[in-house]
Amino acid sequence: MKLRLNSLKTQLALWVFLPVVLISLLDLLMGYRDADRVATIVQEQLLKGSAKTISEQLEKVDDHYEISIPPAAFELFASDYKDHIYFTVRSGDGRLVAGNEELLPYIGTLQLEQGQYYLSTIRGEPVRVIAYEQILANGIGNETSMTQVAQTLNTHHAFRRSLFGRTIRDHSILLVIVLLGLTIALRWMMQPLVQFGRRLMQRPTGSLESLSVDDSPSELQPVIFAINDYVDRLNKTLTSYEQFVANTAHQLRTSFSIINSQVDFAQRNSSSDTQQQQVLGDIKSTIAQGTKVINQLLILAAAEQNLANANTGKMLNVAEIVKQVVVDMALLAQQRALDLGIDTLDENIMLRASPNLLRELIANLVDNAIQHIQPGGMITLSLEIEHTVALLKVVDNGPGIAPDNRERVFERFYRINEKKSNSSGLGLSIAKSICDSLSATIVLNTPEHGSGLQVEVRFPLK
Repeated sequence: MKLRLNSLKTQLALWVFLPVVLISLLDLLMGYRDADRVATIVQEQLLKGSAKTISEQLEKVDDHYEISIPPAAFELFASDYKDHIYFTVRSGDGRLVAGNEELLPYIGTLQLEQGQYYLSTIRGEPVRVIAYEQILANGIGNETSMTQVAQTLNTHHAFRRSLFGRTIRDHSILLVIVLLGLTIALRWMMQPLVQFGRRLMQRPTGSLESLSVDDSPSELQPVIFAINDYVDRLNKTLTSYEQFVANTAHQLRTSFSIINSQVDFAQRNSSSDTQQQQVLGDIKSTIAQGTKVINQLLILAAAEQNLANANTGKMLNVAEIVKQVVVDMALLAQQRALDLGIDTLDENIMLRASPNLLRELIANLVDNAIQHIQPGGMITLSLEIEHTVALLKVVDNGPGIAPDNRERVFERFYRINEKKSNSSGLGLSIAKSICDSLSATIVLNTPEHGSGLQVEVRFPLK
């Protein structure tokens, strides 16, 4: 898994966890030194106890020395690591009284009954040695003896490993606890940020509502203030743009109306020949098409504005609007020799929506069917409840839309047949925008009878 260093959570975790690891490593280093020191102190105490026990057994009889070493002097070193123990007892003048000659005499200065520790080597093995000097109990004057006891370092190393192993175990447990605590703390601390992101993701597209700072962490409040300020400025810009578009559309429609009136006047002039009448008719048709495109663009703008205020609108009886659209479009369908009718209609379905947008949605779907099927075709509307949604269907027996194009037809100005002059490529795009603003979904399918197009719009019931 790649470490994402651009993540604030990762950076915070590193800034907390890495110093803890560094401190733990330093503490382990000191812990190793402490373990070695403790193991050394324990070994030195054992060596001193053994040396003292041995030296106390030395006696001077006439001009020679006698010593009887008790087993307890060496039982102190009993362990599972089988250390080798060496000892020597020497008189004050350096004569070997008892022990191993391999353990060479200490050549330094000793303090009585204090003991001097040092490292040496016997038979190729490292040993720790104590040189211990004390006054003979039955000696003449201040006569002394020196006892040396040496032990190999197997037990010392094992004891050090045991102590250091416990230290490592404790530090490992501590690091795991810190890591788990850090993970839980980071998730808990980052939860407001995650929830804030979800709130933004759940906002409708185009929503310009200000974000609430209630119960928000103080660290997030500057971000919320900045977003609200940006949304406010964007809202003013869009409002100005919408006003500009509305004014421009009004001016264009006024100009088109004047031109259309002048064309009508010119067509009524009986002196115009056939060719002029045909040109005037083409001009009038082009003006009508341009006016239709302008109206469609205004509907798109209204749908996007409704998307920013998705909760506005009043409760509407959808069946009444369906019947109204069928009545309004009946003359156009009759002129094109099409059968326009209603199959199933649930009269009790109520939706919260803008009446103009809901009517434009249904009208665009019917108009799209009228424009693309041949004379003699059929267009059927139905409205019913399916599970938890209101399902509106507009079915025709025209040429239909190939599955590969069923997503692209929702793009603005996309036309399957570029040669079709009376199509602007905005009908289904408008329908999709209105569906988005009403939180509805629109899907294109093939009807059950196998030809034509079936448009399904599903409205959530609230």
